[in-house]
Amino acid sequence: MAGRSNPFRELDELIERMNRQFSEFSRTVEGESMLSNISADVADHGDQLEVTVDLPGYSQDDIDLRVDRESLLISAEYESDEADENAQYHRQERRRESVRRQIPLPEEVAAQDASASYNNGVLTVTLPKLDPESGGGYQIDVE
Repeated sequence: MAGRSNPFRELDELIERMNRQFSEFSRTVEGESMLSNISADVADHGDQLEVTVDLPGYSQDDIDLRVDRESLLISAEYESDEADENAQYHRQERRRESVRRQIPLPEEVAAQDASASYNNGVLTVTLPKLDPESGGGYQIDVE
């Protein structure tokens, strides 16, 4: 029987593609434009979760993080810079957008013990997993 393909592979690919499309649609419906989407990695390190997000071009003060037991809310807002009115632009492609994303967490976390760092456009949020006896929601300061 060697050499037979997995009969569920195509079904798995279809389900994954549908999940991506529904996710994109829900972000658009929730008021987030597709251009302002934030991509995130959520890694499980045993006793803590680590969320890594690329936010190039923002300053540390532009980033606002909120966390509760089950989700992380990331928002970043640019201060509006006026274009140089005396310059004649041949091309002007750089966008200054505000972004926002709520990330559901796979496990409950101890929000009061969360920490975050921002280095070279990469935001890293460390979220210790919740001791079942504690609770509450807290704001995270970015260092």
